[in-house]
Formats: sequence, structure tokens, C-alpha cells
Amino acid sequence: MHYAEDALAIRFLVAGIWILDTLRFSFVCHFLYYYLITNYGIPMSLLYLIWSLPASVLVHATVATAVQCFFAHQIYYLCRPQVRWWVTAPIMLSVLAATGLGVAAAILEFLNTETSLSMQISFHIGTPALAAYMLAEILITVSLCTLVYDSGSRSAYPRTKRLLNTLIVYAVNRCFLILLVTMGELAANVNHQDGWVITLDFIGQGLYPNSLLASLNARQYLRTQASGTMSDPRISAVNFTRSSKLQGDAENSQDGTVRFQAKDEAVINITADPSLGKITALRVGVEV
Repeated sequence: MHYAEDALAIRFLVAGIWILDTLRFSFVCHFLYYYLITNYGIPMSLLYLIWSLPASVLVHATVATAVQCFFAHQIYYLCRPQVRWWVTAPIMLSVLAATGLGVAAAILEFLNTETSLSMQISFHIGTPALAAYMLAEILITVSLCTLVYDSGSRSAYPRTKRLLNTLIVYAVNRCFLILLVTMGELAANVNHQDGWVITLDFIGQGLYPNSLLASLNARQYLRTQASGTMSDPRISAVNFTRSSKLQGDAENSQDGTVRFQAKDEAVINITADPSLGKITALRVGVEV
């Protein structure tokens, strides 16, 4: 989809996520090809870890950090100025902790290629990293749902409330899917189920870029729902007004009675922030 009003920062972010996710997927393919094709039936190859696995972990840490920082940035500008840092500081601390642990685990796995050592690194460093990722996701989702619900509770218009409820459902679904995979990977890591750890890690790596791109692509649908008829994602504001004055031309009927043709107008105002690619304020109303 094309969003002409998106800031360059959003465009560069999306392009960077695409490039990094493609690179990560190529590392995953190399890992699978090395063990399942090149060294198929050679048990000795399992004693050493191929470089593409820690490389995919390193790229995943970068992508996850970018995605979570994007949502933290949204939360920062949605919050009231008095509580911005109180809300976003715990999120950023969790994100930085998860990023640092993930990068440390990837570097140590690069330096220690033995599978036994790699599994120990995954257990001692990967476990707290997964816990930090889970904490960051929970904080992001709770913050987004609270802010959106608070905005909806102050609105007197049903259409606005339905739109904000849709945003809450999107935020919960995004968090639930990532949390489900991360919890499974964390449980497998604690129980030393190495095969499941790698499998769930590959699945979880693809969820973060998809969650960001899905959030951005959902804007067109949300704007269409808000307006009822709009389908152009480049339109960020539409105004419906019902005039209290009679408009149109006077007509004389055959019986000499003067009639007026009244023309009604109506609009929903949606104010979008092009620099962030999100709706920062939603005002729905009808003037009579």
C-alpha cells in the first residue's frame, strides 16, 4: 500500500524492516539447508553450531528493538505530558534489556560454536532475554489499550467508540500472538527442549516485522470505517456538517407557493499525524 503523507522516517523504517527481515530469512534458510541437505545423515555435524543461527538471532534483536521502539514512540505522543516518561521509561528499559541480552547471546554463540556451549548460553542468557521481551510486550499492549480506552470513554459518538474498540482488539491480538510464541519458547528453554527453542524462535522472529507492517496497513481500513465511505488512504481529514440554514434556489410552484430545496452536509473529522503514520486525535461530530 502507498501512503503519500507518511514521513521519511516511517518510509525508512519500513524499508529497513523489509531488508533486515529478508536477511534474517536468508540466514534461516542457510541454517536449514546446512543441516537438512548438506549434512543430512551426518550426526557429527550437530556437535557444532553453524554461524547462520546466531546471525539470525542478531538480526532479530535489531528488528524487535526497532518495532518496539516504534510503538513506544506512539505511546509517548499519545500520553499526557505529565505522565509520558512514567509510562514510556519502563517500556524502554525492558526493550534495552532484551536487546542487550539478545545481542550478547548472539555474540557468545558466534565465539563458541560447540552446540553444548551454545545451549548453555541460550539457557543462561536467552531465558532472561525472552522474559524481558515478554515484559516489554505486556507494557506496550497495556499502555496502548489504556490510552485508547480512555479516549473512547470520553467520546459521546458511537462510531468513535467502535473505531477505538477496533484499535484495542488489534493491540490485544498483536500482543497475544507474540506472547503465546514467546511463552512457549521460554518454557522450552527452561526445560532444555532445544529443538522446540529453535523452532519457536524462527516463528517468533517473523512476528515482529509483521506486527509493525500490519499496524501501518490497517490505517486505510480504519479510515474507511471512520468515514463510512472513504477508501483513499491519503485523505486524513473529512468534515461532515449539517447546515442550519436553508440552501439552494427558491422555486415558484404552479400554485404560487415558494419552496426551498435544502441541502444537507455532514462530516467526520479525523486528524492524523503524518510524521508518525497514526491517528493521534479523533473527533467525530455533527453540527446542527
